[in-house]
Amino acid sequence: MIEYKGECPCGVVKFKLIGKPLFTQHCHCSKCREVMTLSNINTDKVAYSFTAAYMTPNLIFSKGQGQLKIAARNTSDLFLCRYCNSLIYGISQDPVKQAGIGINVQNVHFLNNKLPLCFLPDKHIWYQDRIIDVNDHLPK
Repeated sequence: MIEYKGECPCGVVKFKLIGKPLFTQHCHCSKCREVMTLSNINTDKVAYSFTAAYMTPNLIFSKGQGQLKIAARNTSDLFLCRYCNSLIYGISQDPVKQAGIGINVQNVHFLNNKLPLCFLPDKHIWYQDRIIDVNDHLPK
């Protein structure tokens, strides 16, 4: 099975993802925009998040899981590196919905920095809440 490795920009938190994402998306909700601006890393400070959906057991930490802090927002818990504030993943606060998680794709490493086809975003969500227009072919 294919694996993808990732880490936060400061290298404190390292993880691997097992398999391909279920889907990927750009989220424009206020919660994602706010959390992305908390990061100390300029490349995180975009007007939306880029997340990949995985089943929760397919995220495995190799370092720094104890260095995550939780930013509770609305109905989700968002886990950030305590040092660089980069979003690692988010999960629903509802136990019934905790089978899946959203991974911050910006922290995943790809061969030759080329995004694999399975990570190409499928859609935009919460586009009506956007702060910038995005001209692409994706459903909004």
